[in-house]
Amino acid sequence: MASSKDPWPGIARPYLLACAIFGLWPAGAEAGGLADQLAALAQEHGFSIEGLDRLSAEPGRTAEGGIKDRLKALLQGYNYILAESRPGRIERLVITGTARGGGKPPPSSTIPTLRIGAHHQVEAILVGPNGVPRTVSVLVDTGASTVVLPTSMINTLGFDAERLSAGISQTASGQVRTQTGVLPSVTVGPASAENVPVSFIADKRLNGAMLLGMSYLNRFRVTIDDEHDEIVLLAK
Repeated sequence: MASSKDPWPGIARPYLLACAIFGLWPAGAEAGGLADQLAALAQEHGFSIEGLDRLSAEPGRTAEGGIKDRLKALLQGYNYILAESRPGRIERLVITGTARGGGKPPPSSTIPTLRIGAHHQVEAILVGPNGVPRTVSVLVDTGASTVVLPTSMINTLGFDAERLSAGISQTASGQVRTQTGVLPSVTVGPASAENVPVSFIADKRLNGAMLLGMSYLNRFRVTIDDEHDEIVLLAK
């Protein structure tokens, strides 16, 4: 006999376990918290997941269909990055924050990339305080918190070096000194974002690389497709 505290009396426990794994909960039911649902999906499909702490105490949601359809339903209202090794094969999910409201989202933008080792490289148009667009090649880097550029571009983009904020950043090769500011706009393909934080690091520490980090990427829902060498940006 079911306990009086059983929220779904008469429903077999194996069925409930299957629901927990596959996200098929009865209408109006909550499968624990949203973070628990996503963690279960990550375990089931073998991908890593970051940013669950951004969901706070968000209740569970109903989600059906394929894995990408279920993630889309569960993460409605959030921006995230989805890295795929091939279509349907998710390697990594990064929840970057709450989506910004207002206006109708534009169509998703599919942007071809050039592979540089394990990284994807794209062309970006940067506009600094002087208002002059500069086209540069940048590596898509979800591990970088901001757009990262060499200090030699400070004057090129029209920044006043003395007005930039000094700081320290931790990198794979150790701590580096940074100068931080805000780019009026950054555009990749048709996808543009305004007021994008940027960090400038000594040229010799970057070895010629420039990074398209999370201060730009977290404005979008991002899919990184390793098989087809492309990224898909969908603004929210």
